[in-house]
Amino acid sequence: MKTLLKFVPLLLACMLLGGCWDRTELNDLALVTALAIDKAKNNQVRVTAQIFLPKNQMGSSGAAGGGGGGGGHPTATRSELGENTADALSKLQQIVPRKLFWGQCKIFVMSEAFAKSGIQEQFDFLLRHPQTRERAFMFVSKGEASESLKVFPLIERYSAEALREFAKRHVGIQVTMEQLSMMLIGDSQAAVVPLIKILPTDKTLKANQTIPYIFGTAVFKKDKMVAEIPGKVTRGVMWMRNEIREYTSTFKLTNEKGTVSLNPVKASVKLIPSIEGDQWKMTLKVKTEGSIVQNGTMLNPMKPEAFKILEKAFTNDVKKRLQLTINVVQKEVKVDILGFATAFHRKYPGKWEEKKDQWVEMFPKVEVRMDIDAQILRPGLTNATGGVPEEEVKK
Repeated sequence: MKTLLKFVPLLLACMLLGGCWDRTELNDLALVTALAIDKAKNNQVRVTAQIFLPKNQMGSSGAAGGGGGGGGHPTATRSELGENTADALSKLQQIVPRKLFWGQCKIFVMSEAFAKSGIQEQFDFLLRHPQTRERAFMFVSKGEASESLKVFPLIERYSAEALREFAKRHVGIQVTMEQLSMMLIGDSQAAVVPLIKILPTDKTLKANQTIPYIFGTAVFKKDKMVAEIPGKVTRGVMWMRNEIREYTSTFKLTNEKGTVSLNPVKASVKLIPSIEGDQWKMTLKVKTEGSIVQNGTMLNPMKPEAFKILEKAFTNDVKKRLQLTINVVQKEVKVDILGFATAFHRKYPGKWEEKKDQWVEMFPKVEVRMDIDAQILRPGLTNATGGVPEEEVKK
C-alpha cells in the first residue's frame, strides 16, 4: 500500500499534463506584421496583409517585387476582396499556404476613402478578433493604404517597423486600437488618428525604396473621418492633450533679427472648465520649459534684461501656437478632439447630462482662456552668439 501511495502524486501530475497534441509549429504560421484596409468597388473591402518571410530575414537588398513576392525582402504582401473584413480575410487565407497569425500584427492602416465612408463595421472585427493586439497602432493613409505596405525602407527591415518606430517616438499623435475605441465611445465621440503618406523617392534610389511617414492628423466625428489637420496644428493638439514629448521650438523676437531655438521643450496643460450663467468657459493652464540650443540674435541670455525678453518671446510663441490650434479645431473643424467634453463632464456631471446632446453646437462657442508659464531653464554653453565679437553683443 505504501508503494502505491508513492505513485499517486505522479499519476495526478500525469493527469494535469495536456501534452502538445494541439500545437502549431512556427513553420506552419504566416506571421502578419501589418494590415491595410481599403475601400473597393461595389461597397466591398480590400485587405492587404504584410507577411514576414523568415527565409529572407538575413537580406533586404534584392529588387522589389511589386506587391511582394520575396526577392530577398523580409516581407511580402497579399490582398483579397470581400463583403467585409472577415470575409476578405477568409479569402486571403485560401491563397496563403500557412495559417495567418495576428499576434505580431502591430500596425493597422486605413485608407482615407475608407475612413471617410465610416469605419465602425470593419473596426468591430478588429476589436472582436481574439488574436489582434489592442495596443497595435492605427493610421490613416493618403491614397491606397496597401501602398504603404509595399515600400521597403533602407534603415528599418520593413515599412510596418518604420511606422511603429514613428509612433513610439511620438512624431505625431500616437493612437492604439484600444485608444481609438475609447475615443469613439467617449463624451465627445470624436477621435484623432495619425495621417501618413509615402515619402517621395530619392533619385539615387529605386522606386519603392522609401518609407511611409506621419505628416498630419485625421479627425473623426463618430466613426467617419471629417477633416485633416497639418503637423503644426497637430503639435498644438498634442500639447493640449498632454501627449507632446521633447521637441525643438523655434521662434522670432519682435525687435530683434534672427531666431532662437529651445530643446528639449517639455509642456503640461491642465484643462480647467467653468460655467458662468449660460457661458461655458475653458482655461488652459500651461506650464512649459526648455533650454537654448541656438541663439541667432545679438542678445546675451546671461544678462537678466535679455533673459526676460527671451522668456517673453517664448511665452508669446506658445500662445500663438495654442491659439492657432484652438482656431482651427473650434472654428474650422468644429470637432472636440481636445478633451473639453470630458473635462466638463467630470466637473459638472449634472449640467453635462442636460447639455450633452447639444455639445456639437456648444463646442465652437466655448470661451477659451490661457494661463501660460513659460520658462527658459538653461542658456547653453556659451554666453554670446557664436561667431560674433563680444563687443557687438547687446548687454
